[in-house]
Amino acid sequence: MDRKFRGNVEEKTLEYLRKRPEVYMALGTGIVNLNGLAALISRENQGMNQLSIRSVLQKIIRSGEISDYRRFTDDLLRRSKVTLQDKVSVITSRRKMDIDFLSVTFLTDSVVYIVDETRVRNIPKDAIIERNVSLIHIFSPPEIVSTPGFALNVVQRIYAANVNILQFISCSNETMIVVNRDDAIKAYSALASY
Repeated sequence: MDRKFRGNVEEKTLEYLRKRPEVYMALGTGIVNLNGLAALISRENQGMNQLSIRSVLQKIIRSGEISDYRRFTDDLLRRSKVTLQDKVSVITSRRKMDIDFLSVTFLTDSVVYIVDETRVRNIPKDAIIERNVSLIHIFSPPEIVSTPGFALNVVQRIYAANVNILQFISCSNETMIVVNRDDAIKAYSALASY
């Protein structure tokens, strides 16, 4: 959506699509009812002219700027190493702790640790511990850093498996996803079933 479109109708149409990436991506498939989509955008924008909106949508499609992110991200996922680890917990503390961890995230008012339950000791009493979770760890090729849409693809696959993500951490070529232990096999299969 980098291409500049002029005019209020174009701006409002692009704004609608930016807020709904799934609709934007569907435009590239050719399965979107443009009249129906134009009607939705019109209703949200005080009755803007539907024919003008449809014209903008056609212009976006013809521009060829809707990339097929799945083709590239599926290839990256195929070449990634996906592992599933049980016996993990998520620990939230108000202060930094001296413990072995798999991942740590510093938030404004707390610190969140993902830990291996078999190795962690001395958890402070005031820490909140979330047990019965599993960790999916994805080690990807270095190209992940310059390939947009990888995290979107992963989240969509897990969502399609009807699994809720409790924690999602992505840094460089590593992605860590925490899910309920009961959902772990479904989530893992959604990512590793190539």
